[in-house]
Amino acid sequence: MAQTPEQQMYLARLMGYDYCIQYCAGNTNLVVDALSRLPDPSKNTMLLLSIPYPKFLEELKNNVSRDPNFIQFRQNITTKLEAHPECVVKDDLILKMGHIWLPKWSNFIPTLLKEYHSTPIGGYMGIAKTMARLTENFDWPGFRNDVEHFLAACLDC
Repeated sequence: MAQTPEQQMYLARLMGYDYCIQYCAGNTNLVVDALSRLPDPSKNTMLLLSIPYPKFLEELKNNVSRDPNFIQFRQNITTKLEAHPECVVKDDLILKMGHIWLPKWSNFIPTLLKEYHSTPIGGYMGIAKTMARLTENFDWPGFRNDVEHFLAACLDC
């Protein structure tokens, strides 16, 4: 059986020691961890399945469905398909080249900018990285300008 490079490294380190590996049954092993114990199959167990609920998407759909620019653009897409080949209406959202399109003055733009830049997950990246992360999912008119202004006003940066 072939060894991985990691196994070879540990083997080289252990070769200088005199040791013996002994098996200890679970009930005699006092320093047992959770991974070395298997659950008792004879006991009744309760299994739980959890599914994330995309509350953010529901709020986003409700917000943009009231925006007149969004409504007008959605009507243009549905009535004049050839005028907007890069856009499609799906699940009450406009997808432009696979990205969620937002109207220019959407209330969600500041929230997205904060989440993608000013949170521990965002990591206070620069303009290019923040834009790259945002463009994976979203698009709106004046996108670059909004990102630049938000980062210029960031006190932590």
